Amino acid sequence: MKYLKELQSKKIFTLADIAKLTRNINTATSLVAAYKKAGYIASVRKNLYVALDIASGNPIASRYEISSQTSESSFISYHSAMEYYGVANQVFFEVIISAKERIRPFTFDGISYRCIQTDYSESVVTPPYNPLIRVASIERAVVDCIQNINLAGGLEELIECIKVIPELNAEELLKVLKKYNQKKLWQFVGFILEQFKEQFRIPDSFFDECKNNIGVRKNYLSDGNNLVYHSEWKLYAPNNLLDITNEGGNVLV
Repeated sequence: MKYLKELQSKKIFTLADIAKLTRNINTATSLVAAYKKAGYIASVRKNLYVALDIASGNPIASRYEISSQTSESSFISYHSAMEYYGVANQVFFEVIISAKERIRPFTFDGISYRCIQTDYSESVVTPPYNPLIRVASIERAVVDCIQNINLAGGLEELIECIKVIPELNAEELLKVLKKYNQKKLWQFVGFILEQFKEQFRIPDSFFDECKNNIGVRKNYLSDGNNLVYHSEWKLYAPNNLLDITNEGGNVLV
């Protein structure tokens, strides 16, 4: 138990992290085997370990800490980011990770982890109270969820999430939109957030910029039967987006 206190403090670690403590890779390898057998640590995935609470046997690290530390670039994204921020209407037994690396899906302690590969590493934040966490900013989470609404849990779930977000920064939203620079995304984000214009005090200039970037193509927000054409956005969508239900149809992506 010589290094147990240090490992419990780190919560989640790799073999290289343990080798820094033991100053010997062979000692570190032996320590991993012994501590796993004793129930002090558990293997999350290849070369990633978590310390266990000795009394309960439960992981000390949370699902969000594990997902943030899965790789050097990984961070919590999409609906999982909404869950982390406490605005999700539903909590899933799956954590969605984004990372530069390709990470195979894995399951640990009853939670599934799935990675969406991305080269976009900006607009990712670490809260000052927990250096183990890396999560998409709330603005990026909103844009990402609109870009792939299925990864948001569906259109209804996304709208319910947005309803309880305390604030959004228009400049940060624009930063993310400009990075992606997709006409359809400008269209979807502008239309959806216009429904929350007063709630977030989003200036008209934000929506003007969205409209200037949507192009001429008409698109469908969902495949429901009760869609109307919103000429201002060149978009077929529910008449009242804030009142949609699951019967409104699936999102087209």
